[in-house]
Amino acid sequence: MNAFFIGAAVICAVCVVGWMIKCEKGGKCVMLSALQGIAAIFAVNVIGMVSGVEIAVNWYTLGTGALLGVPGVVGILMLNTFL
Repeated sequence: MNAFFIGAAVICAVCVVGWMIKCEKGGKCVMLSALQGIAAIFAVNVIGMVSGVEIAVNWYTLGTGALLGVPGVVGILMLNTFL
């Protein structure tokens, strides 16, 4: 089961990074998306003090936030809800 999730994450990451590279300003687009994803993780944790919903900050979540951006953070939140 873990291999399925890791494979799906790798496929999603490759698709998103490939799409970003095709952008006219690929490097800027990748960096802004990575910063937005990491900022979204920390925003969720700050709001989590009130709502009780938090994301563990480790290499896996930061990597997902950096590679997939805000949709990756939403995916982490959905996985936390269902699993």
